[in-house]
Amino acid sequence: MLEQNQPRIWTIIWVFGVYLLLSLIFQIASIVWDVFAGNDALDMVVTWHSELLSLAAMLIALIFARWQRIRFFSRARISWKGFLFAAVVMLAAIGISSLVDYLGQNFSSYTNTQNEILLEDVYSHASWLLSFMSIVIIAPFVEEIIFRGFLMQQLFRNRLWLGWIVSSLLFCAAHVPTDFVSFLLYLIPGIALGGILYKTKRLELTIFAHFLNNFIAFIWT
Repeated sequence: MLEQNQPRIWTIIWVFGVYLLLSLIFQIASIVWDVFAGNDALDMVVTWHSELLSLAAMLIALIFARWQRIRFFSRARISWKGFLFAAVVMLAAIGISSLVDYLGQNFSSYTNTQNEILLEDVYSHASWLLSFMSIVIIAPFVEEIIFRGFLMQQLFRNRLWLGWIVSSLLFCAAHVPTDFVSFLLYLIPGIALGGILYKTKRLELTIFAHFLNNFIAFIWT
């Protein structure tokens, strides 16, 4: 999938830096917006403008990436077998995670991940549509471009297996696990998503699988 004329590593890093800078600027702008609008602290966490600005930061970064000949996506058609493979792998990961969750809740002091508790509190103040857009659409798109796109597909393009390991661990760390059970609950989908990219070389399929995972979690809760 990657072209012969591959961008330099430093080019990939500075483009990712552009994304981080834009995210910071847009987040500050969103907070200032909320302060002047008189919203309380919880409302400032998830609002339409904060979520759309988060998405805008990534879309602008993708424009910069294309300008620098960094290719995340391919125009080649994806067969139904590719989508089926991604779905089966993700559903298997969900099944394993559900088993880990069940065992954790019944045989340890674990009850729920701190990340999920925080999200439930935050999104309880948001509309159903905003929650759906944020959790099911925007978060999978942005997270996959970061962890499987910039990190695994680009920075570790010559050692994809190593990128698989690193991206899975960082994906897990980004969700702030607080015990061994929550560590496994975030590591398992990270491994599954990395495996999809490793096998198919298509970032589109990891985004699809992440959509599927978050959609099931959204309707389940």
